[in-house]
This record gives sequence, C-alpha cells and structure tokens, in this order.
Amino acid sequence: MKQTEQKTLRWGYSTGACAAAVATAAWLRLTLPETPLPTIPMLFLDGRERILPLLEPDEGHMAAIRKDGGDDPDCTHGAILFGNMRRCSASDARKEDYTLSVGGGTVILRGAAGVGLCTRPGLDCEQGKWAINTGPRRMIAENLHHAGLDAGCWLLEIGVENGEELAKHTLNPLLGVVGGISILGTTGLVRPYSHEAYIETVRICVKSHHIAHGTTMVFCTGGRTKSGAERRLPSLPETAFTCIGDFIAESLAAACEYGMREIVVACMAGKLCKYAAGFENTHAHKVSQDMDLLRAEVRKHLPGEEALHDALAHSVSVREALLSIPEADRPGILRRLARTALGQFARRCGENIVLRLLVFDFEGQFLFEEKRGEQKEPEKNGKIFSGQSDPSHASASSPEAPTARSGEHAEPEYNGTIGLTYFLDGKKD
Repeated sequence: MKQTEQKTLRWGYSTGACAAAVATAAWLRLTLPETPLPTIPMLFLDGRERILPLLEPDEGHMAAIRKDGGDDPDCTHGAILFGNMRRCSASDARKEDYTLSVGGGTVILRGAAGVGLCTRPGLDCEQGKWAINTGPRRMIAENLHHAGLDAGCWLLEIGVENGEELAKHTLNPLLGVVGGISILGTTGLVRPYSHEAYIETVRICVKSHHIAHGTTMVFCTGGRTKSGAERRLPSLPETAFTCIGDFIAESLAAACEYGMREIVVACMAGKLCKYAAGFENTHAHKVSQDMDLLRAEVRKHLPGEEALHDALAHSVSVREALLSIPEADRPGILRRLARTALGQFARRCGENIVLRLLVFDFEGQFLFEEKRGEQKEPEKNGKIFSGQSDPSHASASSPEAPTARSGEHAEPEYNGTIGLTYFLDGKKD
C-alpha cells in the first residue's frame, strides 16, 4: 500500500467556527457568569456538534479562542479570536454592522480590531460591511439561539489579535478587504489538504467507478457544484461523482487512464476562467485569477463598452468582474469561456472522449451546460475506445477502493484523524 493511503490527517476549524465559539462563550458569560468554560459545544453547519477548547479571557475580552487549522495550517493557524457582548439598542447599529435575527432577539454583529472591512463588490460579504461571510454569520446566529438567546437587542464584537498584520499574507489586500482578515467558512471545518493524498484519492475514486463498470465520471470543484451536478444527472450512481478541488489536470489524466468515455466537470465562474486559461492547478496559492482572459472575452463580445472595459481593468476577482458586466451579456461571455475550457480539456484527453461542462453561479444554482464530442460505442472485443490506455493494471492486487461517500462516516471529532476518504463527502468549496 502506498504511503499516501496510510497517512491520516487532522481536521481543523475555520475562523468562522472560532468566531461562533467566542460569540456563544461571550453570551454564556453574560447569562451564566459563574459557569466555567474551558470548552464549548458548537453546532456546525454540517449538522454535527463538536467541542472546541477556549482560552482564558483577559481583562478586555469576554471570550477567546486559538484557531487550530489542523493539518492544513495557513497564516491564520494559531491566531487568537476574541469576542465581547453587551445589551444595546437598535439605534447603536453602524452602517458597517450586520443585523442578525436570533429567535425573537436581535444581534448587531460588528468587527473589532483585526477584522477587515469589505470595500469591493463580488465577495461573500456585503460591500461596505465587515468581512464576515454568510456561513459564519449563520453559524453565530444558530449557536446563540441554541444557547438561549431569544429576546432583546445585543451588540456582538468579534476581533482577531494581529489581524491586520495577518491579512498581509492573504489575498485580502488584492480583493479589497482592508484592515484585517476575513471571517470565513462554509461548514466551519478545515480539511487537511495533502495534495498527494487528494490526488491519490481522486484516482481511487475513478478506479472504483471503473471497476463498477462506470463510463461517465463527474468531477466537481466543491460541495455546491457536487450537489448541483447530482441534481442535474440523477441517473448516474454516486460513485460517478467526485470532488477534485483544484486538481483538474490530474483528475482528467485519471479519467483517461481508466478509460472513461465521458467526463463531466461541474464548476463555478472562477474555476471556469482558470480552466479556459489552461491552468493545471487552480489553487489560489498556485495561480491568480486569469482576469486578462476574461477582459479579452468581454472586449471581443462588447467592443464598444469603454466604461465597462475601464471598470474591468480594476476588477480583481471574477465575481466582481461579472457584477460589472450587463446581466444580459454574462451568459454569452461565460459560454465562450466554457467552449475554450473544453478545448483545453480536449488537448489533454483527446477528441474521442465526450466532454461536458456544467456551470453554476456563486450560490450553486445551475446556469448552463456546454458539450464537446459525441459518445462512441466501445469495440465488441471489450477494448476501450481509441486514444485511451489500457487500465488492466488495475487488478485485484491493487488496494480496494472506497465508495464515493465513505468519508461521511469517517470524520473524527476534535483532535481526531481521518484517512484519504475525507475528500469524498464534497463539503469543501
């Protein structure tokens, strides 16, 4: 067995989960001041409860936590998040704040020192408000309600020690988030991100589907695209759907190696632009958004819109750029990019494979499909079609492949470990 198949990796928690933890701890210290809080149970957005360890707060903070990124440490690993809470009136809200409905009560959510302010459109936080994304805001509200908040108006402040300095090591300055880091997370979990393990897992999934006589592989960039693809392709078995993260080149290679006749890629606009540009790995640390390609397509499609071209010259994300483009023109531009991306895939896979792109918006709603090639029947002697290598090396001597959803049952609690199958439940976006 390969070493990558034996390795186990530890999960971590997002800044959003940490923000929800200090928010809930601050509320409990208001309402149950005598109760010790060395740890706190938290409801995550995957429906599960986990126990997070808290720090002893100092004089200026009601609650604090040290972020643990698990085996996927980034610049926020070890960062200290803090929270304070007090009763207030609705008139205390500032234009930068979010107003959360919590049961019958109201929480005014404010970024304190170290939390950035969103100054540009196109992110998962509102322009002009604190850089606290949708998932964390929801997680804060749900946990406060679970902890008993159901009436009154409360001011909640979330901050990050040295957050402004930490933000210099992120994409925040480029994306228009100023003054600190963003509070992020779609589930509250941080998956351990071993590139070798991830790629090996994709290969195992493709092999497993091949062994089950599957001929169509659906590669999804994350949980929302996976859910959308499953809805669009209900006739396919669950083994056909695999989350590939950023590893498009390796995934296409695996599908070709195991003789897939059809490859479907489900993605959003950001990944689509990178696919069209021919990137092998689409991780933000590996490549930036290929804004030049998008700008060129817009200029080709709308040559006379000089004001639009000037605006796009200053756009730093695909989401922001798309918001600048007239709504009626977006589908045509995205379809052109999709056809270019399919051409890039064909250069890797050959022309004998049917290639399909399912494109979704940033909320996971289906937009359109583009297709290249036609399905061909295999030769009667059982050989795979022309242009593909023989996958006969995938014999019984190879490790047994897991099913596509086995990772859903392998997830540990705090400080636990998991193996390769953690990639398969599709919750990373």
